[in-house]
Amino acid sequence: MLWLVIIVLTFSVCLCLFAKHSGLKVRGTIERQKSWILTTIFLSLFLAGWWFATSGAKFEDRLLSPLILPSPMEVLYAFPQLHLQQGLLRSALLSFWRVTAGFTIASVLAITLGVCMASFASVKAFFKPLETVSAYVPIIVFIPLTLAWWGLTETQKIGFLSIACFVAMLPLILRAIESVSDAYLDVAKTKGASQWDLVRHVLVPVASADIWDCMRGIYGVGWGWIILAEVVNARSGLGYLMNQSQRRSNIAGVFAIIIVIVFIAALSDYLWQASGNMLFPYRKKK
Repeated sequence: MLWLVIIVLTFSVCLCLFAKHSGLKVRGTIERQKSWILTTIFLSLFLAGWWFATSGAKFEDRLLSPLILPSPMEVLYAFPQLHLQQGLLRSALLSFWRVTAGFTIASVLAITLGVCMASFASVKAFFKPLETVSAYVPIIVFIPLTLAWWGLTETQKIGFLSIACFVAMLPLILRAIESVSDAYLDVAKTKGASQWDLVRHVLVPVASADIWDCMRGIYGVGWGWIILAEVVNARSGLGYLMNQSQRRSNIAGVFAIIIVIVFIAALSDYLWQASGNMLFPYRKKK
């Protein structure tokens, strides 16, 4: 533990000193080409360090044991083994279905409830306990609860993801609606808009871009919770494969599954961003 603390403190101090004396501008912009170059340099250094720490003809020659950190080639070789022997693609598709189904259920409920709570004070007061739960209750506590409610079934996994996404999304929806300026409402009132018109034609349209960003973020986080959803009585799915690989001490397989999850989440985030740029072009960053 001591060496880890020393490494973290050293890195933090060095980074702060670099930021202070390098002449960087706060919130400055850089060219896209330069951004790609810097990212490529980081990835190259990361892969070089990974290769150096795991290189060696024998396990005894390595700086790190393969039970701690497998080599890049060992992780690469784990992909065909997982696919041919354990159905990696099938498990990825099933996990995608579970995350998407749970997220969709949560989105419908969180957006409906969040809009009404943020629009009408009496509704917000009535459902105030849900806002409190969303802010303070850790997600993991819903695993035993969903097991008690739905048992070891597929419904339990989707139900857990739905609850987890809902709990995380509700405060964000509330904040998005409540951040709409009263000036928009005042203008609509002068035009004779009814109370529901204010919600339907003012609050929701103005906050729609922020709501989209909330949904985008929660969908990505949902891929982090899939491991928890599939850790109990699962017969397939990426979480199940990771659990099996860990039990067999196949650490290379664990790393391969992590890469698959990150890839799917990153690709989904890109599609969310591209869709948002088309739906809300005025929010597109140059």
